[in-house]
Amino acid sequence: MKRLMADAAHVPRPFDVVVVNEGRTIGRTGRAFWRWAWALEDMGIFVAIVDADIDSTTVEGRREMRRQADRAEAEYQTIRTRTQSGLQEKAQVEDSPHIGGRPPYGYRIHDKGRKGNSHLVVAEDEAATIRRVFSMMVTENLTLRQIAIRLHAEGIKCRSGVPWSSANLRDRILSRAVLDGEMIFRGDHAQIDANGKPVRGESIAIALPRILTEDQADRLRAAAAERARKSGRRRSAYPLTGRLISLCNTPCTGASNETMAHGRRNYRCNGKFERIPGQRTCDCSYLAADPIEARVWSEVVTLLGNVKGLGTPTPERVDMTGGSQTAHAHRIADLDRQINGMNAAIAAVRVASAKQQQSADALTAATKALREEVELLVEMRAEAAAWLGEIEDFRPRAVNLLEITKLTRDQLAAMTLEEQAEILALLHVKVTVEGPVPLRRTGMKCTVEAWYRAAKLDVPASDLSDDEWRLIAPLLPKGRNGRVRRSVEAIFAKARRGVPWPALRAEYGSTSTASQHFNVWSANGTWERINAVLADVTRVPLPELDLVPPIRIEARIDQRVMLITQESFRTEQ
Repeated sequence: MKRLMADAAHVPRPFDVVVVNEGRTIGRTGRAFWRWAWALEDMGIFVAIVDADIDSTTVEGRREMRRQADRAEAEYQTIRTRTQSGLQEKAQVEDSPHIGGRPPYGYRIHDKGRKGNSHLVVAEDEAATIRRVFSMMVTENLTLRQIAIRLHAEGIKCRSGVPWSSANLRDRILSRAVLDGEMIFRGDHAQIDANGKPVRGESIAIALPRILTEDQADRLRAAAAERARKSGRRRSAYPLTGRLISLCNTPCTGASNETMAHGRRNYRCNGKFERIPGQRTCDCSYLAADPIEARVWSEVVTLLGNVKGLGTPTPERVDMTGGSQTAHAHRIADLDRQINGMNAAIAAVRVASAKQQQSADALTAATKALREEVELLVEMRAEAAAWLGEIEDFRPRAVNLLEITKLTRDQLAAMTLEEQAEILALLHVKVTVEGPVPLRRTGMKCTVEAWYRAAKLDVPASDLSDDEWRLIAPLLPKGRNGRVRRSVEAIFAKARRGVPWPALRAEYGSTSTASQHFNVWSANGTWERINAVLADVTRVPLPELDLVPPIRIEARIDQRVMLITQESFRTEQ
């Protein structure tokens, strides 16, 4: 279906009709049926149904398609109502039998297959794992990831036999069944009406035998909430968390400052986590957060400077949720005209029947087909209006985007990391690393670079000439075979190139000697005096190291928001 809709958006159109065997294969509900048919219609493509020998190019064909869609939905609703009513009755029984599906982790089905007798009881082997996790999380203060590794080391696996992961632990161990000793039939995911009540029946709490005591459950819940709070605080300072994809095609996460000995902010590939003891991890390098965030944000600021740069919807993004707001409005107006025409026809039949003094039964029979057609048209009109309403609901997001594009470059540059994260989310920004990370220093900051930055000095542009060396030689100790001079020039080269000491060894000899010399000379003032004597030599600024690897930056925005934003932008212009 996705490929078909993407192909349909190509220009020139590769086809002008889509053929299906029977109407209900399009969709069992009017929403699925009509949105797909209308999306194709807006692109100039029609639908043909084989078993009914109809297509949407004619008035009669569209009329029969309405009947097909109505029959498909009627069948669907009948099946669904019967199934849901049976489940509701089963759930309402005191000491309710198991209503179906996989039992929550920690439980098993007793008397499985015995009609009316099967119910959930504690699965002791899984309950033991739950209690083990409680002990590790509450007593030992371990994270979910640490617990998953520990469980694997102890040979404890999920119900499916795969190793535990943080996500599995969170979903299985921190479930309502474990924490509250109950499961909810028609709970959070139930379809609700305008009053917030489940459509198919009331929510029912089904009590389960407790695995943890209420006090233990409260302590486990509190420990999990504290972990989530700390994790959320760290993520907020890293706007590219989950948006930055490493070379091994794994998302990266911000590495908190307190975990880095040198205090730098970094992004760390999630593939570096050893979720299972002995598991091979990736060798992706850490990514310095500041430069890559600056690069990405610079591109976003440029993009926001020209709203047209956001582009137009690509064929890959065309699906059944899209469509033109104007086309929907015209469609609704056309349906209104058809409904009014049908109602006028019904009124005319009633007038004619009254003149002929026909019976009420005869009048009902005469208008039956017209009334059924009106009902179908009204349903279609309601669906078209709902679709239009969904598009209009996107307008606030479009307005927000338009307001952001009005900000000056300085205002955008001054945004906090948290504010940047919100805009990156609005644009669905994805950053993919496409090459190795440039060579970078590790550990403490370069002391040579730090000295020049603190002194606000540039660096000599090249190695010293003999005349320049003679100017500073009296300030330095004697050295054999030019060792002191090589140390001085190595120090200048390190500051000028911004490379680690080992990269200079082949050219300047022992870099450990040069490093020791610099530490002494910077401490006793010798290095300051050397730079003062060389004040007139040609100098260059300290290099700005590019620690950003080759990256691809992608931004995407829902096509409906894009259309609204561009309309607003053109209006303001």
